Amino acid sequence: MSRIPRRVLDRVRDMLEAISNAKADIGDLGKEQFLADGKTQRAVIESIIVIGEAANNVMRLDPSIEQNYPSVWQHFRDAWDMRIVLTHEYFRVDAAIVWTTVRNNLPELESLLIAFAAQNDGGADG
Repeated sequence: MSRIPRRVLDRVRDMLEAISNAKADIGDLGKEQFLADGKTQRAVIESIIVIGEAANNVMRLDPSIEQNYPSVWQHFRDAWDMRIVLTHEYFRVDAAIVWTTVRNNLPELESLLIAFAAQNDGGADG
């Protein structure tokens, strides 16, 4: 593990990698197959936890995102909130919600992150 401080764009890249991992883990599984596959559920949940943790770090590192990119900020808040449930309230985890998150919410977050990274690459904390 590196002791070099991670910057905003590093964390955004971590989120993009975790999104890619979650999509790859689900692959071509249908919803019912996913709901019956605990191993895949756990892998996908781990990726969502990484997304939420990275989002929290980005919010902490650059609070100006709330004003400058309110849609991105809201997705970060949602990811952090889901991370809290997945790690601390694991008994409340609903695999169907995890499925819906990966299929419906992560593609939108991915698009926002790609645009955010493109607009901020080469900046002071990029």
